[in-house]
Amino acid sequence: MLTYRVSLLTLLTAVTLILLTCGAPQKEYSYSNFLLGAPCNITFYYIGDDAAKEIIEVIDLELTRLDSLLNYFSDNSLVSELNHSTRVKAPSDIIFLVSFSDSVSRLTDGLFDITVAPVLATWGFYGGEKKLPAEQEIVRAMKHVDYRKVQIKDNSIILKPGMSVDFGGIAQGYAADRAALILRQRHVKSAIIDIGGEVLTIGRAPQNRPWRVGIRNPRGKGIIETVELQDSAVSTSGDYEKFFIIDNQRYPHIINPKTGTPAQEFASVTVFADNATLADALSTAVAIMGPVRGLQFLDSLGMRGIIYYMNGDTLKRVANR
Repeated sequence: MLTYRVSLLTLLTAVTLILLTCGAPQKEYSYSNFLLGAPCNITFYYIGDDAAKEIIEVIDLELTRLDSLLNYFSDNSLVSELNHSTRVKAPSDIIFLVSFSDSVSRLTDGLFDITVAPVLATWGFYGGEKKLPAEQEIVRAMKHVDYRKVQIKDNSIILKPGMSVDFGGIAQGYAADRAALILRQRHVKSAIIDIGGEVLTIGRAPQNRPWRVGIRNPRGKGIIETVELQDSAVSTSGDYEKFFIIDNQRYPHIINPKTGTPAQEFASVTVFADNATLADALSTAVAIMGPVRGLQFLDSLGMRGIIYYMNGDTLKRVANR
């Protein structure tokens, strides 16, 4: 009988705590930084200043760690060490990211390829003078582009001599997923994560509304349309992000790994997915595919996409849902 009373008291106490917690007002908390070559902005809703502060600290540690590993432009990053020495030992999550990148490369028939860095350098997209390289330069750089030559042995990543990798087409989405994991582990029910335009949402926005995310106008100012998200991710790749124009021709930084030339059949591509890592990688590949093939590809995966492209001087829009 005593055991029954103690169990009942424990149950009533637990229920009371749950009811008090559910009734407590949630406050808005935010985190901002510049990592992985992009602004990082996170907003979440939670109860308890001390607990929220701890969440922010853990997120900062994780994103700073990823920056130290994946930032192509940092001389001290793991990626820079790999590109210099062609072999490095890596943490298990980075091994996973390389393996995941390989899977996306195979899924897209090589249109997503982390080894395209030598060609990007040839076009001057790494801080040098942006230029139209000679065909011989492109051919020479293309000899070192092939995702199939990236090897994983135990906890090491190995490249062939002359190769270099750039995780710019997937790192920001992966960082968003890692931040979301931290938030979910701490039972955050409402949040929006934006890392370099890779957006991931947890739950719904305040007032029980879906999160609204704007798609930038690729040929003008402001937002061209908004989309609604709930427990999902969206990634937009645009030819307005890093580009140069010569003789009225726009050359964006998204390079076709099969030709060594910039993608020309898109203005912006928006891809929706369950996670930001996949959305980030596929938006790059679909941009190379162009509007027709790109939507067919997304349809084959049961995924949603919005593509803007130029038809002469007119901006056109296509979507599959």
